[in-house]
Amino acid sequence: MNRGITAAVLGLIATLSMALAPVSAAPPAGGGAASGLTPEEQSMLNTIDYDYAWSELAYLSSLGEKAAGSVEERNAQEYVKAKFDSMDMDLVTWETFDTQTWVHYGTTVSIVSPVVEPIPATTYGDSHSIWGTEFGRPYYLGNEDGGRTLVGPAVDAGKGTDAEFDALGNLSGKIALVLRDDDLLGWPNVPLEEADAHGASAVVFYGYYGSYPLPDGIKQDVVGGSIPAISVSANSANRIKELLAADDVTLSISGRADLVDERHAKSVNVAAYMVGSKYPDEYVVFSAHIDTWWAGTSDDNSGIVCVLEYARLFSEARASGLYTNERTLIFCSLGAEEYGGPDATWYNWLIGSYEWVKAHREIVDRTVVDLNLDMVSIKKTWGRYWVEQSPDMNTFVKDAIDDLGLTGAVTYYNPQYSWVDAWSFHAKGGTSAVNVFWVGNQDEIYHTQLDNMDMASPEPIKMVLDMYTLLGMRADRALVLPFDMMHMIDYAAEYLASDASAASKDCAYFTAASAALDELRTQVAAVNDYAALLTKAYASAKNDRERAAIEAEASTLNDALYVARKIVNVWTMAEGGTMGSWDVFPREHQHSNDIDAINSALVALNRGRVQNALRALETVYSMEWGHLCSPEAYNTILSWMYNDELYWGGEWDQQQAYVDVHWIYVGLRDGTVTIDDAKAALKDIKATQLVPWLQEDLMTLERAWLEAAGILADTTP
Repeated sequence: MNRGITAAVLGLIATLSMALAPVSAAPPAGGGAASGLTPEEQSMLNTIDYDYAWSELAYLSSLGEKAAGSVEERNAQEYVKAKFDSMDMDLVTWETFDTQTWVHYGTTVSIVSPVVEPIPATTYGDSHSIWGTEFGRPYYLGNEDGGRTLVGPAVDAGKGTDAEFDALGNLSGKIALVLRDDDLLGWPNVPLEEADAHGASAVVFYGYYGSYPLPDGIKQDVVGGSIPAISVSANSANRIKELLAADDVTLSISGRADLVDERHAKSVNVAAYMVGSKYPDEYVVFSAHIDTWWAGTSDDNSGIVCVLEYARLFSEARASGLYTNERTLIFCSLGAEEYGGPDATWYNWLIGSYEWVKAHREIVDRTVVDLNLDMVSIKKTWGRYWVEQSPDMNTFVKDAIDDLGLTGAVTYYNPQYSWVDAWSFHAKGGTSAVNVFWVGNQDEIYHTQLDNMDMASPEPIKMVLDMYTLLGMRADRALVLPFDMMHMIDYAAEYLASDASAASKDCAYFTAASAALDELRTQVAAVNDYAALLTKAYASAKNDRERAAIEAEASTLNDALYVARKIVNVWTMAEGGTMGSWDVFPREHQHSNDIDAINSALVALNRGRVQNALRALETVYSMEWGHLCSPEAYNTILSWMYNDELYWGGEWDQQQAYVDVHWIYVGLRDGTVTIDDAKAALKDIKATQLVPWLQEDLMTLERAWLEAAGILADTTP
């Protein structure tokens, strides 16, 4: 119990508690469909300059590609900094950090036989082209023009599985055409390594998730490996396949790409600060990333222009007296989101946001919410716009959607995923995070040359400008912090129950973890009721003295909420799944999943049903794609995922470890491993790896949840 509660506050609480029905969360200021927008909120919304944002979007798009660590990225950040400097800001910062960069001088693909035709193409993110330098060392991967040009026969390798490559025979000197299907193989690195293992000289990728609604799109991502990875459109690939159906096809590929390591490359984060008038050491952050593949109109010039407009809006409103921010507002233009991480590790994205979080832990620890923007201008062709957020933001965001009249047009989902900078703030910094906007047809556009002004729409930009202006104001003015950890508890509890059902017979620690989560639920419910009472008391206060006393009590509660939320977020959330960090879930889930898969395989093997055992092993994380790979390709990819020493956020141990059952799977499938040997190996993996890992996970969760519950218990009356 907080011994510092004043008699005045206790009196107000006692009076109000007689009339106030129990609630599960403290509503944000002005929140709820019934209350709508306050006059101040409406006035701020009326001053948003949508045309300014649209014109900035056209300008930033005209700058072209701005790869992480490149001269173009730095020039764009200088433009953003100049914009911030021209505003009424209290501080503008320019912070450089180590990164890697990729300098692409142009990759060309041509059909040279049986016809002569050029093919539009690009080199993938950190992949080799045909020649160049890799961290200062020259490489030449061609067979003509001194190694600067690769000429070879094209072969259709399907989706790039081991079986498809095996069916093609000797691939020495050949160029593999591969349909990229991330649902099947997880990431293009996998078929690229498979092609290398089979002797191919290069891979030409096309498509995305096995489909290509916009067949002229050339998808560019971060794909590394030992041989060149080139991207062409589906239309170009279909032309090559059309020719292959009638004759042999010879391709010629040329181009240079230099890979520059972190000793010689720098990226930069730019931030502008408006210091709060009442709570200067509490923060509301608006963030987006400046680096782009191609022109990157939506991904993520659109986010940057919104950050610029929020900065203009709030700074001018403060200067004119229209609005005074109580908490410090920070406007961040982050570098190196798409690429830039250290060599020899899988985790090479979100670099700028992670560097910012590491450098400003004192800020992130007391950040109400990170309002991140990524891909907020795509012209929608179907469905609704989706907000992705940490569960503790559900009520807060829903109220804003309703109050803006966007119900039905915009909705949200959990959790916050590891694809965008908001993940650094949420999982690595422990704060609440919101990311907008996803739309159904984004996959066919982003990371392609089609992500330009022709595919942009002012509609989502207007909605985002309205929504984050409102969320920013409410986060700034909230008496009690507007996040609700009950939603996070519900999210964790759902997984815990499912995982206990799958693996409880192998780990008795589920009971203790569940009890700890129940204790946390009890304390969060008490905090939410107390927060609602404080909010109601503040609205009913008769004078400044009473309001000041309530503000002091709310500040004490907020201090505890900041600490408890960080503990819950960073120790509850984990990542792993299909590929390293691809999926996010509570800490115990990956090892529970893999125990369940191995248990199912053991049951099948006890009955002599090898095919059933193989299907069970395919549900072990890493085997979803791994069962389609050769041992060579599988082990190469898995070694990258194991190497998390340089991985962002490693201090929280959020990246879940992987078990290697590939050799058992292949042996059972090919008859080179007996059922008895497979059973013994699987039992050993479970006993020496998965069960101890799961025990550690559950003990960690128990400690974290009880610690957070204790902090909250000391804060409520």
